[in-house]
Amino acid sequence: MRNSLKLATRLSLTAAGGAAALVREKLVRVGEAALSFASSPHEDHDERFVALDVALDLDFVAGEPLHARALAAAQGYELRAIDRPASAGVFGHTDIRNLAREFADLQDAMFAALDDGAVCRKDRQAILAELADVERMAQAIRSKVEASA
Repeated sequence: MRNSLKLATRLSLTAAGGAAALVREKLVRVGEAALSFASSPHEDHDERFVALDVALDLDFVAGEPLHARALAAAQGYELRAIDRPASAGVFGHTDIRNLAREFADLQDAMFAALDDGAVCRKDRQAILAELADVERMAQAIRSKVEASA
């Protein structure tokens, strides 16, 4: 269980853009050092974990219940999502990174379409599919930003 909690902390920090970003944006009540110790597998930090409220904050910014899932599994349970519309979540660095990746995919599709000088049906479909992905991502970010107001 200890390794699962350490891994959950490390994964949530990565998904949220790193400890420095979380502390800078005041999304958690602890500092970078505490987050680093809590995610460290080194034996010097064996007994250091994030508090429950910090784990919950990390799960929210990661966009998935990593800590809650690890705790449930340790007790022999499986955590499942309730079938209801997802909340907007918290806008973070991961959103920016994901939007940039989607936009890069769109650019690649557009450049590929223009390489031969003509936009064929296959090129058009690829561009429209990538545009739809960018639009979905932008709408998700809009929802998160509007929910934070």
